[in-house]
Amino acid sequence: MESDSTSNYEAIVHKKIKEMGEKGISQQELARSVGLPIREISSIIKRLVEKKLIIKKAVKENGKNIVKLFAVDNNYNINIYINLNGLDEIPCLSCKSLTKCGNGIHVSPQTCSKLSGWIIEKALS
Repeated sequence: MESDSTSNYEAIVHKKIKEMGEKGISQQELARSVGLPIREISSIIKRLVEKKLIIKKAVKENGKNIVKLFAVDNNYNINIYINLNGLDEIPCLSCKSLTKCGNGIHVSPQTCSKLSGWIIEKALS
């Protein structure tokens, strides 16, 4: 069970990482800016990565690779609508060779005349 101080530290660390935005922040810079020991910062970072609130990314700075921390933006709403009308017309769904079909096999999507014909028909309509 998380203690209140642990979750407070997590919130502070997460807020600081978010403030850095696209620039990111190294673990050492983070430890200095929030005033926590590097060992404590490491365990907090591990928990935040597991919760998918932050990510670690290698960034090239002054010719050196540096691991920086970036906040993950989980506050997005994307609605994707897919029209499934005509799905039953795909020739693969009624093909007797479907279980034997695959890339690199004699029967494959690349060599199927029924599938090619259907794709061309749909593209022209």
